[in-house]
Amino acid sequence: MNPELVSRARGALLGLVAGNQLGVPTEHLGTPEAIRKAFPNGVWDLAPPPKNSPYDDDAAMTLLLGESLLESKGFDATDVARRWVKWMKVDGRGIGVTTRRALTLIDRGKEPFEAGQLVRQENPQKSAGNGSVMRCVPVALRFCDDIDRLIRVSTQQAAITHSDERCTWGAAAVNLAVRELLQGNIYFVDEVLHRLRDRAPRALVEAIHRVPREGQDDLPITRLGETGYVVHCVEIAFWFVTHDRTLEDALVYLAQAGGDTDTNAAVAGALLGARYGESALPPRWMDQMVGAQGIAKLGEDLVRSAQP
Repeated sequence: MNPELVSRARGALLGLVAGNQLGVPTEHLGTPEAIRKAFPNGVWDLAPPPKNSPYDDDAAMTLLLGESLLESKGFDATDVARRWVKWMKVDGRGIGVTTRRALTLIDRGKEPFEAGQLVRQENPQKSAGNGSVMRCVPVALRFCDDIDRLIRVSTQQAAITHSDERCTWGAAAVNLAVRELLQGNIYFVDEVLHRLRDRAPRALVEAIHRVPREGQDDLPITRLGETGYVVHCVEIAFWFVTHDRTLEDALVYLAQAGGDTDTNAAVAGALLGARYGESALPPRWMDQMVGAQGIAKLGEDLVRSAQP
């Protein structure tokens, strides 16, 4: 197998977990000013996790999805949901309101996709959070050789908790980007738009269209009332990959930029890791990350399982 592909697959999961862990301490501070006050020397290193809770929700749900895709030899929504529910009950650190509600319904006997639909119907105004894109990357690794299945499973894993089309197609957009980056295509935006055109919600397509032209100061990172909005999360992650920022530079910036720092950094980290490979992660972060070698191996095993 192409060693560059393996390195990029490993980098995608490592980048996601690094971004998540870097951004967790600043997630609830809201603004860059509040973050500077709390961290006057900046945020440069991964914070040690609490005892018995190695991963925040972004990383935990990503790794559980990846393990299910390997062990089920494909996508099994019931198995994925069961793993997520078990994690919620024994840990659940950082879990979002929408995700918790859907998994609670599943724990009470609802079918996975039914739970996602019910949550959206209960609160349609709050149905487009970024919980579907923070965890979706294992699907891109597992199905990088089958674009139709990649799109289908991306939307299906999203719909277990986030059935809004902006969330399902947001996950497809992220995974299409990862697929292109794994193959070394740094001009991935055009390919993603080609696949989404006439299928995905207009808000998502328009946001991705903006990416090549907008400046960093234009990014919707701390827009009032829209923190955690899935479309903005995709736009931010695409921007940092498209504008040639290094993985470390981008994640350090996002951890201190305000808004939903941990998920913005997690999704950007996944795409940057897929572009540059595992060597883009600073060695100190690898030392600070819980289970780094196991995370890297999961990424490698997923992309190897995609080969015929």
